[in-house]
Amino acid sequence: MRKYLQLLLLLTAALLMLFAAFTTTTVSVPHLREDLMEINVRPTLLGAVMMFLHFGSFAMFGFGALVLVLAIRTLRAAGTDRLLIAIIAAVFLLFGITAFIGTGSHHMLGYALMGLVMVGAAIAK
Repeated sequence: MRKYLQLLLLLTAALLMLFAAFTTTTVSVPHLREDLMEINVRPTLLGAVMMFLHFGSFAMFGFGALVLVLAIRTLRAAGTDRLLIAIIAAVFLLFGITAFIGTGSHHMLGYALMGLVMVGAAIAK
């Protein structure tokens, strides 16, 4: 029973992460680029900011892919690494909380939610 709970939590977290990465790449980054161009940000600064934002999107895709692999390993009863789950959970949870505190944007709580789902997956093992 715990195996299926962990599988469900890992799949949920992976889908949330992949969805967040997709929307960041296709909506947020282009919108921010347009805004920065509109206020005449220097091209070198614009390039650096865009590179950082694209890296963040790629990293989020990577985290989502790792969690999806962990879910598949759980399904195959290959066992999952609780430490790896905990590290990913901590990254998302801490970022979500600090970003919410720093910005006040409730959207940042989505990252904290992804981290909490991962914490549940680590505990369910």
